Amino acid sequence: MAFSDVRKPAVAGMFYPETKAELSKQIKHFLDNVKYRKVKGELIALIVPHAGYDYSGQVAAYAYKELEGRRFKRVILIGPSHHVTFDGISVGEFDYYETPLGRVEVDRDFANKLVKSGGKISFIRAAHLREHSLEVQLPFLQTVLRKEFKIVPLIFGNSSFKNSQNLAISLAKLVDEDTLIVCSTDWSHYHDYETAKKMDRKGIDAVLQGDIASFAEMLEKGECEACGVPAVITTMLLADSLGVNKIQLLKYANSGDVTGDRSKVVGYAAIAFAYESSPLSDEEKKELLMIARKTLESYLSKKKVPEFKVPKGTLMERRGAFVTLTKDGKLRGCIGYIQPIKPLAEAVQDMAIAAATRDTRFPSVIRSELPEIEIEISVLSKLQKVNNIDEIKIGRDGLYIIKGLRSGLLLPQVATDWGWDRKQFLEEVCYKAGLPKDAWKDEDTILYRFSADVFHE
Repeated sequence: MAFSDVRKPAVAGMFYPETKAELSKQIKHFLDNVKYRKVKGELIALIVPHAGYDYSGQVAAYAYKELEGRRFKRVILIGPSHHVTFDGISVGEFDYYETPLGRVEVDRDFANKLVKSGGKISFIRAAHLREHSLEVQLPFLQTVLRKEFKIVPLIFGNSSFKNSQNLAISLAKLVDEDTLIVCSTDWSHYHDYETAKKMDRKGIDAVLQGDIASFAEMLEKGECEACGVPAVITTMLLADSLGVNKIQLLKYANSGDVTGDRSKVVGYAAIAFAYESSPLSDEEKKELLMIARKTLESYLSKKKVPEFKVPKGTLMERRGAFVTLTKDGKLRGCIGYIQPIKPLAEAVQDMAIAAATRDTRFPSVIRSELPEIEIEISVLSKLQKVNNIDEIKIGRDGLYIIKGLRSGLLLPQVATDWGWDRKQFLEEVCYKAGLPKDAWKDEDTILYRFSADVFHE
């Protein structure tokens, strides 16, 4: 029988109950206190606390409640080191992590790929032996993810933006829709209750806005705190790459809310990163085309971007979008946002101007051309990594390819318009990126597919 390398629990009986019965009972109690789930779309990442369950377990339950009824094959756990300092990120090299609820298998294949990707990612065993920030997440995961799942335990040895950036880039190349990111952090430490709430609100608001620059600036000024800063920044960077368009605060509290002692408290938050999309109605499509047309008329004649009152709803969802301009049936400009970085109405406005004035393949559109210009809008779905080219369906999917510093995108309708088969489509997206036609086969190439809701005037 082969020997298994098992990481034994380090904080059972201290941070959470050491018996299966008591641990299961406590987690059930926490989860039962959360009456309903808030995340409607595709769940991509969670931020959770890592204090003792008596202090932060209820807040954590608001995050883990969202996993009930969902299935993930892999969970990436990212947290800070509280015992060992080093420059870089350590991957847990064990075969299993054990808790009173049983063992969870480590995805060694995924871990090995991460280490090979470079970026100061390595195996540092000592970083994991006593670390609680990841261990305390496991009993919750074992409870809510009833199907088998594997974990990839990642510990930051220091706070380095470059290391966070490198890890986010490496993970973006490897994760798929069956992967969940769990970021472990507590917030402000040992301030009075009101000061802690103000500090935590600032930091959490920056996360909810996806504003990494503001978050980093506030940390530098001491206006907010988080012990898992590099894990949070990695998660925020990764969220951008994975198409997150909705970030929700599920629950906030601090230790003063639990113990009643408000003199020196620690902050806890449960935050969800998701992708949500609603189908566009015919009226909403007409509204977007109107916004694009009136924006072009105003900008090309007065250099002014008009303001529109857009009601809350689908047009205010962050979505990727392309605007295509044609004249006499021929392309006159096409530019878009690949990722959902802006509300849809604003994205269409931006890209209408960009398609008319910044597509370097064509001279800028002038005002007198507008009566002859037809506008087409493509609202993109979330990018999905292609693991097998058989997944690609002509007429449904667009392609986005990345290799090194080069990238290229072709919308779904392009393959249909030109009558390409799958192989031709792959070769053409390589050409669009300035790559050799067979570059899609290379191991270091990342290929995504996406669908689009396409409509025109």
